[in-house]
Amino acid sequence: MLDSKLYTFLQLVSSGNTTQCAKALHITQPAVSQHIKALEQQYQVQLFRREGRRLVLTEEGRRFEGLCRRLCTLDAQITREMHQAGRTTLRFGATLSIADGLMPALLPRLMERFDHVAFHMTQRNTAALLRQLEEGTLDFALLEGNFDHRSYHYLPFYTSPFVALSAPDSPYAHSRTLADTLTAPLILREPGSGTRDILEGECKAHNLTPADFAATVEIAHLPTLLGLVAAGKGVTFAYQAAAQPWIDRGALTVLPLTDFQLERAFHIVSLPGNPRRALLGEIAQFLVAHYRTPCPPKAADT
Repeated sequence: MLDSKLYTFLQLVSSGNTTQCAKALHITQPAVSQHIKALEQQYQVQLFRREGRRLVLTEEGRRFEGLCRRLCTLDAQITREMHQAGRTTLRFGATLSIADGLMPALLPRLMERFDHVAFHMTQRNTAALLRQLEEGTLDFALLEGNFDHRSYHYLPFYTSPFVALSAPDSPYAHSRTLADTLTAPLILREPGSGTRDILEGECKAHNLTPADFAATVEIAHLPTLLGLVAAGKGVTFAYQAAAQPWIDRGALTVLPLTDFQLERAFHIVSLPGNPRRALLGEIAQFLVAHYRTPCPPKAADT
């Protein structure tokens, strides 16, 4: 059980004033003030400054908030671990490219190898899965996108080309450079997805943005996005692993762009200090062995 003063601090961050914080916690306003003063004295920092009637976090306060939320996440994970009987339940998330491209074949192998574990999977974009990791609702995530390597334990387990795609009979199929594709509508994922982040980063390297395409269409559902491209409605950029079934049946083709040749790693990611770290390490090594990826494990600095 964490120090109650930490929960007072987090509630005050949400409430913005001591009156609302006291009401939410069913304590007095002086008690709220005393808790914050005690924390500031204990850690020798100023956590809040006043702006009008509202309390605003200082720079030290923002850092303290992040650490407190991480402690609350670990506390919840420990509580769940200690009260779990029988089979171990692991909650994990996968980005849409991984969920559609790898998990249909991979998840049965995971369940076979770790038959004592009940796996619960959700699929979201990279930003949403990182939030769920921080909130403690996921034990690990399989990510294709960018993340702060200093804040997590992580291990690359698979590498996929990141490619441009169109319908084989589309006029855009004749594109040979990234600039050639600008005449096509760009069908792309929503903000926060790993695929979108990588595409925007590569466009920036070519002094381009998605707005330079003939038009843009945002689709969060990957099969719908690939279906639109297969119907000749534009081009997209995605992991080949996610589009491979469409490529295999001739619905999509990879554009041989001479100036766009990328490969990116997929990672298994978890919070440092997870009470199931040993089990997660076994799963990570299984993933590496399954895909025969000779990558050494890496961990966040702690």
